[in-house]
Amino acid sequence: MIPTLPIDVTCPKCGTKYAAQVHSIVDVEQNPTLKSLLLRGQLNTVACPSCGALGVVSAPLLYHDPHRELLLLFFPPRLNLAMEDRERLTGSLVNAMMSTLPAEERKGYFLNPRTVLTVQSLIEEVLKADGITQEMIDKQRARGQLLQDLLMAFDNEEQLQTLIDQNKEDIDYPFFQTLASAAESSTAAGQEQVAEKLLKLRDTLLARLSVTLPEPLPLDTARAEVVDKVLAAKDEESRRALVMYNRPLLDYAFFQELTRRIDQAPPEEAEALRNLRTQLLETVEQLDKEVQAMQQAKIELLQDALASSDPAQTLRERKEEIDMLFLAVLGAALRSAQERGEAEEVQRLREIDQVALAMLQEDLPPELQLVNVLLAAEYPQETQNLLRERQAEWSAEFPQILTALADDLERQGRTQTGQRLREIRTQAEAILAGSGSGAGEP
Repeated sequence: MIPTLPIDVTCPKCGTKYAAQVHSIVDVEQNPTLKSLLLRGQLNTVACPSCGALGVVSAPLLYHDPHRELLLLFFPPRLNLAMEDRERLTGSLVNAMMSTLPAEERKGYFLNPRTVLTVQSLIEEVLKADGITQEMIDKQRARGQLLQDLLMAFDNEEQLQTLIDQNKEDIDYPFFQTLASAAESSTAAGQEQVAEKLLKLRDTLLARLSVTLPEPLPLDTARAEVVDKVLAAKDEESRRALVMYNRPLLDYAFFQELTRRIDQAPPEEAEALRNLRTQLLETVEQLDKEVQAMQQAKIELLQDALASSDPAQTLRERKEEIDMLFLAVLGAALRSAQERGEAEEVQRLREIDQVALAMLQEDLPPELQLVNVLLAAEYPQETQNLLRERQAEWSAEFPQILTALADDLERQGRTQTGQRLREIRTQAEAILAGSGSGAGEP
């Protein structure tokens, strides 16, 4: 295992000087976690022992991916190293990495590491080696932006139809995949109202654009049945859509079943099945790259927020990029920080999470915003006071909205929250009736 190195750091906030352990070599085979931290902008994140301020130490870095024979070298410009110092440091880093490898794994490309000028250039080279281009990232970011625009215009019929007319060509299968991922992430993040609105948007788009999407298969579907359905697809577009909406089912067992059928098929059928297998493998690889590109766009936003002295302002300036996928990426970073025991980083990520959730909350219709506030309040006194104080924000249809939300939550197994909404509904009905009584029976 490659050891960390001590580097003297001066806290920019309180001026405390301390020694921090940093990674100067990232070998993705020996420690794949470091690659993930690098891509998230969290590699060499340190905390001041005096004030707890977080910072990222800028240090020379050697990146190695043996499977792709990729060796990248980064020297922070602020170090202003002379050429001879660069060469000496390059030699020591390469030798330190080689000393951890068996002799047969030491290859010629070790003698010529490629230098990059910035951390962002380093990340771009890593992604490029993984098959993820900037074009893919930009395309996925555009899909996310279109989804946000449609979601915000959902309650404005004229504006929504204008957006649909202007973007018909871009509302395609990959777009619906992005929408489905956002809905799943919303549910996972506890934002059921947003997930419900996303699904309603999906149904509206399908109806107005006359698009037919395949139904996702249950995750426990036998792989033989999945192969049957793929083979039964009428054309390439239908097959791609089927694969897209059932990607988890096209796993090793699926391709093992397909290979078994190839081995048993007559020669003329076997050749067609082999071609199909190749196409499916390429499709699956492309889909996986698109998902990774989609995640990378959100990782870049999280990196910028973490590096900012004012994360809230950074997120405010890029509010259109904040969506449920961003919350999912943020949640993964938070779990990772918790597993590593990084208390300061956990706190900073939680603060960013609160800001992002508040910004998403701003885009919800007023009555749904009020629902969230009511669920966070103490029942029955606080909820009753809120309903009275903010009665101008809700209409006579509000109890029906509460009932519909309660039904959805209970179908998802969240019976306690559903029951609370029914109790709040009773309070709202009492206020509408003019009695203003406290809690009643739902």
